[in-house]
Amino acid sequence: MRIYLTGYQPRFFFKSKHTNWWPWNYLAETFKLLGYDAYHMNMNRIDRSRPAVYICWNAPDSISLIDQYGIHPDSIVVQKLTSFDGSPESANTNWTERPIDFFKGWHWPQYQKLNVLHEKWPKFYAFGALTDVNSFPEKKKIVDKFKERIFWIPWGTMTVPYNQIMQSRPLMNGFKYDAGFVGSRWGTKMRGNITEWDAFLQPLLNQASSYYLAGKGTPKGPVSVKEHVAALQQSRLCPIIHATSWKVEKGIMDRFWTVFSLGRFGVVDNEGILSFFNTDEVVLETNPDEYVAKSLYYMKNPDKQLPFIEKVLTRIQKEYNQKEVWSKILKRIFAENGLKS
Repeated sequence: MRIYLTGYQPRFFFKSKHTNWWPWNYLAETFKLLGYDAYHMNMNRIDRSRPAVYICWNAPDSISLIDQYGIHPDSIVVQKLTSFDGSPESANTNWTERPIDFFKGWHWPQYQKLNVLHEKWPKFYAFGALTDVNSFPEKKKIVDKFKERIFWIPWGTMTVPYNQIMQSRPLMNGFKYDAGFVGSRWGTKMRGNITEWDAFLQPLLNQASSYYLAGKGTPKGPVSVKEHVAALQQSRLCPIIHATSWKVEKGIMDRFWTVFSLGRFGVVDNEGILSFFNTDEVVLETNPDEYVAKSLYYMKNPDKQLPFIEKVLTRIQKEYNQKEVWSKILKRIFAENGLKS
């Protein structure tokens, strides 16, 4: 049975690439490495008369996939879970100055799709970045109801190929920059990563003798994957900051996994990292001033980074890479549906 990661293949590739293109493309290549017949493809190119595994997010989401595209009834549908969905309500929602309170009262529309799938489609699953469930009543209610259908994964790296991860070693010299950061500056102080950028990242860069900064919303703008990787490898420190919604849910973004998959290091600003690592394996700091102070210390003393790089990289190579993670997920999905994996 073929696996399709649906959507986000733009007509004008270099001008309109959706952010979900990157993980979808990475996962398609990972599934092929595992021996599956996998494709990253828009729905208009898929032969929907044949049973398949469809992995979707918002273009289309799982409900649209069923209602609008007429997929074969023996197909398996896998919905990606995120804090918001593709609706105008989600797009126009502010987190306010009290994001914890907002998310405690949020109705989690993407998660609510599982209730609809339960009625519409017997062969359904969901997956998402491992996050805090217990702090948010509506989210917890849905997750508890469908816990046997949901797979929680480390969200990364979706940048560094598996073979390169396995060959990676700590990089401790040959640096060109004091700090290197590649990522978008986006949103507003009520929604996005502007607050974290201004409190955690910019004060650190202001004290660096040299730095590489690129991504949408920066003067340099977006860069290629090759430039992205080279910048991190050439930086004494690779700051790791998270958008507000990720910090509220304690989800760990791709940036952390990519930095350490390359044998580099950064201080982490998100308590969610303790869902994956012990306190002696990472450097965690949630106070902005202390985050900057600790980052400057490790920037000036890169030799002190080595024990952390070794511990994190070893665990990424053994358990926190997409090949290892999805090997277990796909074997279970195929086995539960009487299919050969």
